[in-house]
Amino acid sequence: MELRHLRYFVAVASELSFSRAAEKSLVAQPALSTQIADLEREIGTSLFFRNKRVVRLTSAGGVFLKEAQAILEAAEAAKLKALRASRGEFGELSIGFFAAPTMLFLPDLIRRFRLQYPDVTIRMFEMTPDKQLAALERGEINVAFTRPLPPGHPDLATQILFRERLLAVMAETHPLSSIRRVRLSDLAEERFVLLDRGVAISLYDHIIAACSSAGFSPVVSGGADLMATVLTMVAAEQGISIVPEGVQNLRSQQISFVSIAPAMEPIPLVMCWHANHESPPRDAFLQLVHERRTTIQQEFVRRPGVQKSARKNRS
Repeated sequence: MELRHLRYFVAVASELSFSRAAEKSLVAQPALSTQIADLEREIGTSLFFRNKRVVRLTSAGGVFLKEAQAILEAAEAAKLKALRASRGEFGELSIGFFAAPTMLFLPDLIRRFRLQYPDVTIRMFEMTPDKQLAALERGEINVAFTRPLPPGHPDLATQILFRERLLAVMAETHPLSSIRRVRLSDLAEERFVLLDRGVAISLYDHIIAACSSAGFSPVVSGGADLMATVLTMVAAEQGISIVPEGVQNLRSQQISFVSIAPAMEPIPLVMCWHANHESPPRDAFLQLVHERRTTIQQEFVRRPGVQKSARKNRS
């Protein structure tokens, strides 16, 4: 028994005419009659009483009609669900992120995605780069907003969204907090508070390499697993730090952000996903980010600058 048998049967039951059902089904009447006869033979009973003047359902045909209609409706619903799933219209999307650089653009992305795909369940996980990497490899998240990946992850695809300047951050009581720019070499005697290398390998190595190029090896006297902790330790005068400019979104009291001149090489914020994992909702989200990428970059450039933050800190 195939779906076409059920469709032909429902057509005849609806029209109570083999000729009209054949015309409606775009099939020759003899072929339609053969299909109905095959169906009755497979079931083992007559579904229609028919003679030259009348066609009507038997008792068995009436019962079978309800079941056949339900099966056809279920088959059509399954087809539509499969098509919607292939377009990413329902399912689950899990996003890993860290707040500092993403809080200016990620809420708007989520709102726009929700409007287009209201039946997709969105889960968001605030994670440091190391945890995002592990979650991607385990398939626990579909997309990560993170820093450049360390070597050795060929199955992960990345796209740079924008590049962040690196700033010096220090307690507002620090002697250098009131100046507009500082040379990296001027920080050679300072104690540094950085994110632990295991938490953010690319950022840590980036800072150490820049200090080395400036002629010194920084004394890292404190480490943290969250950027908010770094800023708290800086505010508590436990050392200074070098952070991406998006970190200004996290805190503005008791600390000052100071530009570094000459500027250090900016550090990228990247969007990362597992290239070999199929996920239509993820692909739909990636497409949205691609469409909004220029706007995201412009919004980040227009964010409040260092001088504004520094003046607020000193007021």
